[in-house]
Amino acid sequence: MKKVEPIRDLDDIERMKKYLRSKSERNYVLFMFGIYSGLRVSDIIPLQVKQVTVDRIEVKETKTGKVRRFPINPALRKSINQYIKDNDLQDYDYLFPSKKKVRSDGVRITHIGRVAAYQILKEAADHIGLVHIGTHSMRKTFGYHHYKQNGNVAALMEIFNHSSPDITLGYIGYKQDELDASMLSFSY
Repeated sequence: MKKVEPIRDLDDIERMKKYLRSKSERNYVLFMFGIYSGLRVSDIIPLQVKQVTVDRIEVKETKTGKVRRFPINPALRKSINQYIKDNDLQDYDYLFPSKKKVRSDGVRITHIGRVAAYQILKEAADHIGLVHIGTHSMRKTFGYHHYKQNGNVAALMEIFNHSSPDITLGYIGYKQDELDASMLSFSY
């Protein structure tokens, strides 16, 4: 499995958002959800509308089995509300429905899969010239920018359920940035 990176440059994040929105509001909201929640894609794609119309999201993480509760960021809330309204989604609908899996009466019966989510992000990344991007890049992007803004590795460790600051800093790519800066600034 290839190592994916966070999207470090804020302009690149904006370009990803712009490209994804031009292709599909669903894909744009998927990206927004990933970069504002820090959830794994496997926990994002099966969400139903009823889970995101409340003030706090509660998700039982697939990987850990632990329940994670968090408030919805205002920027994400705005995107979700507009998306739900524009697409006339009901409480029982998947937030990220599959366009391929449809019953004979036209009802979408499942959500997009992890491969489809990867393809969506990979296409956008390729379009704007980013490399080493995958679905996990959304989670890492959240962590990277959360740490840059708040400098609180303990909070990020808790959010990601990591056991040490070193694991968290390595995971979000911040440790590599520090090592790179150290090597570049070194001289005799």
